[in-house]
Amino acid sequence: MNQTEQQIENYQELVGFETSHSFERHVTLAVLELAESLKQNFLDNDTKVNYATHVFAKMLDELADMLERSQLLN
Repeated sequence: MNQTEQQIENYQELVGFETSHSFERHVTLAVLELAESLKQNFLDNDTKVNYATHVFAKMLDELADMLERSQLLN
């Protein structure tokens, strides 16, 4: 088992398998929905990839900020 797989397993144990699975499923569905919506646009593939990368990077930054703020409140 590589380091990434070990970290994922550790996270699943910490938050619970059901919570982990549910979170991953929701993220996967959101990604697939975005990919489908981008297919409908007349953009070149590089632009689609760059846009999706931008959106997810922004979302990850906002998620990290939110989680850090909630730790400060506790």
